[in-house]
Amino acid sequence: MDSNKDLLSQKDESSLLCGVAVACYGCTPRLDDEEGIPDGESVKPASLAKKRRQIDEVLGWGLDASARGVILMATAVFVSSELLRLAKEASVCVDSSEERGGEEDCRVHGMRPTSVLTNIVTITGLLSALIMPLAGSIIDHTDHRRAVGSISAAAITVFIFIQMFVMEDHWVTAAILQILVSVAYTVHLTVVYSYFPELTSDHGELTKLAAHFTGVQYGSSVAFLVMMVLILEAVNKDEEVNSAFLAQEVVVIVCCIFFATSWIRLFHSRSASQKVPENGSLVTAGFRKIYKTGKKILKDHAAIKWVLISVAFTEAATTTFATIAITYMTEQLSFEAEENGIAILILLLFSVPGAQIATRITKIFNPIRSLQACLCLWMVSITAAAVFLKHEGQQSLAYTFAVFWGLALGWTFPTEKTLYVTVIPRGQEAELMGTYICACQVLSWLPPLVFSMLNEAGYSMRLGVTSLAVFMLISFSILFLVGDYEQAVAHAKAVDEQQKQLSSGMKTSRTEDDHYREMD
Repeated sequence: MDSNKDLLSQKDESSLLCGVAVACYGCTPRLDDEEGIPDGESVKPASLAKKRRQIDEVLGWGLDASARGVILMATAVFVSSELLRLAKEASVCVDSSEERGGEEDCRVHGMRPTSVLTNIVTITGLLSALIMPLAGSIIDHTDHRRAVGSISAAAITVFIFIQMFVMEDHWVTAAILQILVSVAYTVHLTVVYSYFPELTSDHGELTKLAAHFTGVQYGSSVAFLVMMVLILEAVNKDEEVNSAFLAQEVVVIVCCIFFATSWIRLFHSRSASQKVPENGSLVTAGFRKIYKTGKKILKDHAAIKWVLISVAFTEAATTTFATIAITYMTEQLSFEAEENGIAILILLLFSVPGAQIATRITKIFNPIRSLQACLCLWMVSITAAAVFLKHEGQQSLAYTFAVFWGLALGWTFPTEKTLYVTVIPRGQEAELMGTYICACQVLSWLPPLVFSMLNEAGYSMRLGVTSLAVFMLISFSILFLVGDYEQAVAHAKAVDEQQKQLSSGMKTSRTEDDHYREMD
C-alpha cells in the first residue's frame, strides 16, 4: 500500500495527470486489481507504464467528453437556429390561397425552409449507418485507431471553423459542412468508445467512470449554455448571426485545447486486435462482423433481439427530438436562439432528476417496465406539446414541457443501457456493445425523413412532431416481446456458464496434450 502511495506521489507528469483525473471525476483511477503492488515489492516498469497509460486515457476521455458536450449544444441550439433563419430568408414564397387557405408556400432549393434541419439529420443518419462498420473495421483490424481519432477530431474542428465564416453569405455550404461535422463526429465517437472498455478491467470501476464521464459531458453542455444565455441577455437580441458566430468561436477554442491535449498527449496507440478474415477485405470486414453477430442473436438470443429492435426505435426518436423541437419552436413559436437555449438548458437540468427516477423505478419494478413507463411519459408530453403549443407568446408553457422532456431524457438512457447489459452474456460485452451502438444509429435517419415528408406534403408541423410519439409507441410495444425480465437475465447467465465450461474444457484438453507430449 505504501508503494502505491509513493507511486502516485512522484513529481512527474504522470502524477499531475492522475491528480487532475481524480479531481475531475471524483474517483482514483485504480484501474487493474491484478496490478496492485504488495508491500515491500518494487514497481515493475511494464506495470508502471500501463498504469500511466490508463491514467492518461481516463483524463483524455474526460476532456474529449467535455469538448463533445460543447459541440452538441452549439449545434443543437445556435447553429440550427441560424440555418433555419437563413434558409427562411433565402426562400421564395408563392401565394397558394386556393390550395392552402391563404397560407404562402415558401421554398428554397425545392424544399420548405423548415425541412432543412431534418433533411440534414436524414442524410447524416444514412451516411453514419454506412460509415460506422468501416470505422469499426479500421479500429479492430489496423494499428490506426489513434490516428482515426486524431483525424476525426481535427476534421470536426476545421469544418466548424470554416462554417463559422461562410454561414451568413453561403448558408447552403454551411449546411453541407454541418453534414460533414456530424459524420466526422460519428466516426470520432466510434473511436472514443473503443477505448472505453480498456480503461479498466474492473467492471465496478468502469461503471463509476461511465457515470463521471456522463456528468462531465452534461456539465460542459450546461456551462456552455449558461454562458451563452448570459452573454445574449447583455446584447441586442436581433443579432442572431453574432450568437451563432460567438458559439462557434467558443467551440473552436474548446476543440483546439481539449482535442489536441487528448489526442496528442493522452490517448495512446493500439495494435490491431483482429486479423482481416481470409477472402475478405478491410471494407467488408465490419459488415461481415455485424452480419455474423446479428445472425447469432437472431438464432440464440430472443430477448437481446427484441431489446435491440426497441432500442433502434427509441434512439431514432430521442436523437431526432432536439432537431425537430428546435425547428418547431423556431417556426411555430417564433423562438430566438436565446429562447431555444433556455429551453434546452431546462431540459438538460431536469435530466438529472430524470436519471434518479430511472434508478428508483428500475429497482421497484425492472428495467423493462421502467423503460415502458419512460416511453409513456415521452408519448404524453410530445403529443400534449403538439396540441397546446400553437403560436407565439407561449414561452412559459414551452419551458414547462421542457421540464417533462428533460425528465424523460434523463430516464431513458440509463434504463435502456441497464436493460441491455443485464440480458447479454458476460465475456461478449465488446462484441455486443458494438451491436448496440449500431442499433442506436441504424434508424436515426427515419424520424427526420418522416417529418420532412409530412412537412413537404403541406401537413401541419404539429403532426410532424406527433410522429415521434409513434416511434415511441412502437418501441413500447416491442418491449412486451422481450418476455419475462428474470428469465432473460437467467438465460444470459446460463450462456455465460456454458462459455466458462467450454473454456475450462479447452484448457484441460490443452494441459493433457502437453502432459502426453512430455511423456513422449
